[in-house]
Amino acid sequence: MKKLPELKFVTWTELHHMGFELANRLRGLQPASCTILSVARGGHVLARLLSDFLELPIYSFSIQSYQDLQQHELRITQELSGDFKGRNVLLVDEIIDSGRTLVRALDYLNTFEVARVTSVSLHVKPEAILKSDFYVEETDKWVVYPYEVRETIEALAPIWSAAGASKKDLEDTLVEGGVPPEWVGAFLG
Repeated sequence: MKKLPELKFVTWTELHHMGFELANRLRGLQPASCTILSVARGGHVLARLLSDFLELPIYSFSIQSYQDLQQHELRITQELSGDFKGRNVLLVDEIIDSGRTLVRALDYLNTFEVARVTSVSLHVKPEAILKSDFYVEETDKWVVYPYEVRETIEALAPIWSAAGASKKDLEDTLVEGGVPPEWVGAFLG
């Protein structure tokens, strides 16, 4: 049987605590002079928490790299609007997997002539080619955030199937991780 990915479930409460921890660590950067730039969609929730904790505005842009779970060329699919020349920015994404999105985002932000970019994430993977300046935890697990239940279930189902694991095994794993059984039933099909 093919090895299944080890999952790490993050609860809403844990997510709030991680956001608060990052905000406290960022205070030394004089965050009042910063603007948050969120990498859509993953960075939105963390960016919103940091915006609240640090009282900062948020702007976002989108980089698309995955299609049907396969990495492709990294493309800017939603541009930033605004003048960021000379600004200090907090670049926020929830996880740094390969680091390629972070590299692409930094390259993109160079075109705006920002003064300083500080990258922030909740998690980084050990094999990432570039890691965030600030993060809470390094992990090699598949991180399941509480705001991506459906897409996680739909992504894991074929992986479990290809490994010869049963649908019931996946269902049990998700429920043990804290996903309500009715949600698993609704999205696992």
